[in-house]
Amino acid sequence: MWPIYTSPLLAGYFFAATLSLLVSGVVIAAEPLAKVEPLAATASSNPTVPAPLASEESTVLLTEQQRLERELLLMVAALDEQSYQGTLTYEFGGPLETLVFEHLVSTSGTQERIRHLSGYQRFFSRHLPHEHCSNAAMRLFAQQGQNPLGHLENYYAFRALGQNRFADRRVNMVQILPKDQYRFGFTLGIDSETHLPLMVALMGPRGEMLERFQFIQMAAVAPSNDSSAASMAGAQALAYADSNCEQPLLESGWQPQWLPDGFVLASIDDSAHKTVMSYTDGLASLSIFVVPITEASGAVGVVQRGATVVAMLLAAQNQKSYKVSVVGEVPAGVARRVASSVIYVNDKAEVVTHE
Repeated sequence: MWPIYTSPLLAGYFFAATLSLLVSGVVIAAEPLAKVEPLAATASSNPTVPAPLASEESTVLLTEQQRLERELLLMVAALDEQSYQGTLTYEFGGPLETLVFEHLVSTSGTQERIRHLSGYQRFFSRHLPHEHCSNAAMRLFAQQGQNPLGHLENYYAFRALGQNRFADRRVNMVQILPKDQYRFGFTLGIDSETHLPLMVALMGPRGEMLERFQFIQMAAVAPSNDSSAASMAGAQALAYADSNCEQPLLESGWQPQWLPDGFVLASIDDSAHKTVMSYTDGLASLSIFVVPITEASGAVGVVQRGATVVAMLLAAQNQKSYKVSVVGEVPAGVARRVASSVIYVNDKAEVVTHE
């Protein structure tokens, strides 16, 4: 899910890593998977961000809800605009990993790198050009004439939890609670100076921690294109999903007949070898993969790693077998229900069978 609070590389990398570890190639692990990146839009570039809330010098007296909205808008702008690097821990249901992460913004675009300090050696990088269109949820809800945070208020409640310290920096704590059983909750620790999220925890329905990112050291940096290029040696390049910044249309083909309220289509990749559809409510996201059974094993069931769940089942259409997999940071029952609702739709309204 890596929504409003993490960088695109952290989001996409951990999403792909989860699939690789959990499914071991059963779904699609031949390439890094594109992950929806909701709500990471800048205050300067998005007309839906109200100027008084995005301005540091605003002296307007704000309600608690307005202060929380301002905090989140400043955070998503900081994630998009600032260069920073640091060391963080990633905890998911017991295991703990330590990583170094860099997010460098320059005239040539954004360079991101992530290197594991524990376990076997892993080093990944990604370059996003300036014209790359990310921030799916902000873009989609803005096109629908909605305030993105106003949309979230239909499905989540926001609470201020006071202040704390992470990475020897003062942070403002924000709790985000789901209003139904179809989503997880979040706790954010947002740096009061840079507005970057220094701690992100995903919480289960009983308040249990499913997954947590936490910086133990973080600093703003001034990127150098030369040094950035030099330090890329040995890194495995991860691809990113290109987008034309327009809301996709899904008129025929594979599609779900049920989704939790508030989820909208963010991207679609339809080819002869696979169909991938990504949906988001602005915080949570899930992706649906449909592949011919000849290109994936017949394993079915539900597996979970931290907050990420994978629900897999088989479907038949035109006497051909397909694997339907739903991957996302949603409760297991939601993923299973979405997967079982996926059918193939064409002019004849053909229905598939699930096994």
